[in-house]
Amino acid sequence: MSPGRDAVWAVVTPVYEDGQSFASLCRDLARLEADAAFEVLAVDDGSINAPPAIAAIRDAGLTGRIVRLKRNIGHQTAIWVGLAVAASEPRYAGAVVMDSDGEDRPENVPTLVAAVEAGSHAAVARRGRRTESLSFRLFYRFYRRFFRLLTGRQIRFGNFCALDRRTLLRLTAMQETRIHLAAAIIKSRLSRVELSCDRGVRYDGRSRMNFYDLALHGIRAVAVFDDAVLTRMGAVCAGAAISGVLVFMAGLALKLSGQTTPGWLTFVTGFLVLVFLQTALLSLVALIMNALGYRSPADLETAAASLILETEKTGFDDPADA
Repeated sequence: MSPGRDAVWAVVTPVYEDGQSFASLCRDLARLEADAAFEVLAVDDGSINAPPAIAAIRDAGLTGRIVRLKRNIGHQTAIWVGLAVAASEPRYAGAVVMDSDGEDRPENVPTLVAAVEAGSHAAVARRGRRTESLSFRLFYRFYRRFFRLLTGRQIRFGNFCALDRRTLLRLTAMQETRIHLAAAIIKSRLSRVELSCDRGVRYDGRSRMNFYDLALHGIRAVAVFDDAVLTRMGAVCAGAAISGVLVFMAGLALKLSGQTTPGWLTFVTGFLVLVFLQTALLSLVALIMNALGYRSPADLETAAASLILETEKTGFDDPADA
């Protein structure tokens, strides 16, 4: 990367107990040749044993900062804090979001940025060749179908993406971003291009993601579209209620005509009552989720700032920023 370019992009990467991989990422970013300059904006998600070191940025010859959080807040929320910090810097033309473990390949960064500079608000990485286990791939297929069933939308990409400044500002003003970045990009309605990017090999260690984390991640994606889910659940509940009434009326007609066995109508009625209770409970839960989901942009800005413990910087020209 050559200095002095006009366009400066923040590389937002959450790091949790993976300082060694972060150092490897910095070295790989330093080798990139692109028509933009990149600054590292790492978010230390409450690491204790292996936090990212500011020396990793400095030793790679890069400019950047590490935003250290007061506690572990989770991968998606850490990304949201990083985006909020990047949005507060007017000099950034945009931001690249990527994991620090090597599975998001640094060599794909210039391609994503070039796609945004060509006119798209966002360029997102759709996985090409994957290296995960069979069980992970099967779960991912199920997750995508589950997401489409409940929301009516497709999701084929993850966190690895490039965002122009307008998208950066919009996403940091959306409470959905701290829940699930990819789903928030879809909900933002801004234009995006999906590029096929092969998944890389981890720099160090093994992924800490387990089945529980994957399931929670999928649920959070669906939660972003709580309004659409509420509408669909309402339609299902209404359909179940109408069907229940029709079944009861048919059973009553059969009972009055003497074509049913003793106790049959009582059994059907009890079953329908259970169906009504379940659909009512689902509707109530959806309504509560919808009612509690919204926060104003001012609340979001304050919340992001309140999570930051300290910021370490290196490579900036202004001594006050060092």
